[in-house]
Amino acid sequence: MLERERDNRLLNAQAVTVAIAHEIRQPLTAIVTNADTALRWLGRTPPDHDEAREALTCIKEDGYRASDVFEGIRALFGRSGVERYPIDLNRIVLSVTDSLKEELDRHGVVTHYELTTELSPVIGHGIQLREVVFNLVNNAVEAMVSTTSESRVLRLRTAVCGRNEIAVSVQDSGPGIDPRQLEKAFNAFVSTKAHGTGLGLAICRMIVEGHGGRLTASSDGKSGALFQFVLPIGSTDRAAGSP
Repeated sequence: MLERERDNRLLNAQAVTVAIAHEIRQPLTAIVTNADTALRWLGRTPPDHDEAREALTCIKEDGYRASDVFEGIRALFGRSGVERYPIDLNRIVLSVTDSLKEELDRHGVVTHYELTTELSPVIGHGIQLREVVFNLVNNAVEAMVSTTSESRVLRLRTAVCGRNEIAVSVQDSGPGIDPRQLEKAFNAFVSTKAHGTGLGLAICRMIVEGHGGRLTASSDGKSGALFQFVLPIGSTDRAAGSP
């Protein structure tokens, strides 16, 4: 029993450490990319100060996001309750794709939006929910980049489910996932990527379920994958507690 307790503590410590490394890598990569972009614009003759200024503004925003990641991880693995407030899921989706615009353009990914207008807000932790969408979109882009197809389409949808839930869907046109492996994709430390940590989707599911929702995946193993999370509208008993 003592050995099992020790192993569980080590696993939790490893999960926190890898989660921080996994989440912080994204804004740091964006910072480096935008820094390179700013240098290119400044190196032109004459320098394009407006474009350089825009890239530097992105660096500033990603710096703030890196700080937010630590707050989100602390809230996720902490024991105390965290502050939750009304969240506009459409705004989060657009914010994520805006932050990944250069990545999407570089890989020739066409983004199609089907966002339901005037969505009711969900009550939640904005930083954590943004990281869920960011991870799902980033995974979709990586899945499509691994193919040689020139048709790389990212579909993002928000919709009302019944009367009390909102669904957010992220669908790619990549190679898909073997249906027999779908459920395992959410297991901690399981990854199909050569350098993956196997924690991204596990953390996403933890966040969504902590908000009283559910995260699912579907694929025929040939024509892309669809990840969808559903959250309750308005406040819930679980939303008032810790994730």
